[in-house]
Amino acid sequence: MNKRIDWLDVGKGLGMLLVMLGHTDIPSPLRTYIYTFHMPFFFFLSGYLVKLKQFPNLKVFLFKRTKSLILPYLCFSLVAYLWFLLVFHFGLVDYHHNLLTPLIGSVVAIRKSIWTVHSGALWFVACLFCTELLFYLISKIGRTKKAIGFFLILLSVLGCFYNKLVGQPLPWSIDVAMISVGFYGAGFFYKEYQMKLERFINLKTFVLLITMNILTGYLNFVQTGERVDFYNSSLGNIVLFYLSAFSGIGAYVILIKRMKRNKSLQYIGKNSLVYLALHQKIVFFLFNIVIQNSLLDSEKIIEFPMIKGLLYTFIAVFLLVPAVFSITHYFPFMLGKTTRANKRRVLMNES
Repeated sequence: MNKRIDWLDVGKGLGMLLVMLGHTDIPSPLRTYIYTFHMPFFFFLSGYLVKLKQFPNLKVFLFKRTKSLILPYLCFSLVAYLWFLLVFHFGLVDYHHNLLTPLIGSVVAIRKSIWTVHSGALWFVACLFCTELLFYLISKIGRTKKAIGFFLILLSVLGCFYNKLVGQPLPWSIDVAMISVGFYGAGFFYKEYQMKLERFINLKTFVLLITMNILTGYLNFVQTGERVDFYNSSLGNIVLFYLSAFSGIGAYVILIKRMKRNKSLQYIGKNSLVYLALHQKIVFFLFNIVIQNSLLDSEKIIEFPMIKGLLYTFIAVFLLVPAVFSITHYFPFMLGKTTRANKRRVLMNES
């Protein structure tokens, strides 16, 4: 049984809170700041977890990642599609295309289009699969760490060129994967050289990195007028984008490794896929309806975007606890996990 890494779960939990908060109507400067690093941060953490030895060949890789990523993606996409049909039936969504388009679109997976109007943040799961596939192929072609590093940089450059010259979303967000694989690879290399880098886990380095993150992120937005947003194919100035993203990743790695273990953040981190899949198109959608049809809409406290954003985020955390419990206990296949019965059989066979 694999032992969970506490600080990694804390990081995923904190990252998921930032994702949910970023999907609310918070003040633009705060959203712009969050977007400078929060998606690269998730790819970095995913890269830290990869163990290349468990994938001796492409067949094994595709089998395991189909179970752990593609199956959950398709399951939650189906849930999102059924929800979409429900709200469409009650006239709560403005949609004028064939109702089968989103269903087929779950397989086509072109973000920011009529194909994925129902799925929201699930684009990340499809993109993560492509990112991991690219990294796996790079590791097989490169073999040495220097060669892997070279191909990571080369692919990132190609991804940035495509983003600037074309910018059209590709199926399964392959265009984003060419960029995100660099952050994924950085997570892999951080694990490889973690012992040597531990001496930088201190307050002085944190202050330096968070300052660099804020300044370069601010300069990127001011200079280009673009907010970094993978979903919308927006990076702004490439150099400033990478400086801000990597400094933000470094700062938050130091933060989560220095802070005390937080069971709430660890819980969210362990169940981040459920929160990612259900918070935006379902929970937040319901919040909007409730607020618009209640006295809360006239309350002055809700008029403050920051308070409203925090309210949405933290209520979503609590409301999704029953969903987390139900899915992990009764529908674990939706998370790419083995059922309890199958797990007992495996343990009996091993003994």
